Amino acid sequence: MKITQWHQTKDQMCRLGQHLWSVSRLFELARELPVMDVPLNHMNVCYTYEGLTLREMVMHMQAVNNADMDKPVILDEDGEVMDGRHRLMKAMLLGIETVKVVRFDENPSPCRTKDI
Repeated sequence: MKITQWHQTKDQMCRLGQHLWSVSRLFELARELPVMDVPLNHMNVCYTYEGLTLREMVMHMQAVNNADMDKPVILDEDGEVMDGRHRLMKAMLLGIETVKVVRFDENPSPCRTKDI
């Protein structure tokens, strides 16, 4: 049975509310931000994946297994995850107590906005 691979970074978008950012652009903008080690239990891990098919869930499981823990999770100015949910899931799965994060002091302008 064929399981689709998770989206490449160049094709991923981050959506917070009505704002959307290109994940590859976020990587570029976050490159010079200081990296911090943050306890996993201080992170917001309440994001939900609703309505997934079993194939889609397996796609996410593969993405978790392949997550690069050397890349920091990218947080917005309020501490919400912009990129890195699969890395957070991998940390939880493996019992890793801290994760590398970067946080914007001020959110970059979105690439576009979308009606909710």
